Amino acid sequence: MSNILSILIKSMLVDNVVFIQYLAICPFIGMTSETGKATGMGIATSFVILLATAVTWPLYKFIMVPLQLEFLQTLIFILVIASLVQLVEFYLKKSAPGLYSSMGIYLSLITTNCAVLGVTINCIGKGYNYG
Repeated sequence: MSNILSILIKSMLVDNVVFIQYLAICPFIGMTSETGKATGMGIATSFVILLATAVTWPLYKFIMVPLQLEFLQTLIFILVIASLVQLVEFYLKKSAPGLYSSMGIYLSLITTNCAVLGVTINCIGKGYNYG
């Protein structure tokens, strides 16, 4: 349990992708006028980052590397992220229509959020896996 707490504190304060690595500053500034919208956007972006990282690692490890397609990493990761954002958008439209409508264009912009692509590429580059 203390290991999980340590990881949470480290990710919030030490390795924060917005404040330390300066990724995703634009949506951070654009969505912080209202707490509810900012929280919803943060949760949606975090969910997409988690899903994208979970999907891109095995895709890279078991398909791209054996076929020597590493040079297509950015393109393939962007396609995966765009697909995942569409799934999240569809889910929010059905389960939380108020949040979906209040987020407006910012929800679709998660696709172009550099934090999502940056985290997935960083995880591959640093050799992180599920273990």
